Amino acid sequence: MLGASTAAYAVALAAVAGVQSADEAALAAARDPVARAVEQVAAGHDQIEDRLDRGRYLYVAVAEAYAAAGGSMATLEAQLGTLATTVDAIDGVSRSLPSLARLQSIAGSVAGGRAPMTHATTGASGG
Repeated sequence: MLGASTAAYAVALAAVAGVQSADEAALAAARDPVARAVEQVAAGHDQIEDRLDRGRYLYVAVAEAYAAAGGSMATLEAQLGTLATTVDAIDGVSRSLPSLARLQSIAGSVAGGRAPMTHATTGASGG
């Protein structure tokens, strides 16, 4: 009798395990689309994070280049200011020259004739 009850218990246990296995398979199948959707959302977030990181890196690089150019521009403006002061001084002196000293006129002439003949070749274009 003990053998029969053990066999009956084993059959009942196998039946319960089979039902549980079927239920777990059905539950896994029902969760599969949700799991795929979660994976897709996670992958999308990773891609957005990568794009934001690249954008952040580019922004920092452009900001540094702009700051460097700004420093160069300030230096250039200072040098241009110095040059303008020098040009104004030279212009003032050059305008006062005719009143300080009379310069002689120089008569120039151009020699008549033809331009000298040349004959030259280059290796360009196979010539």
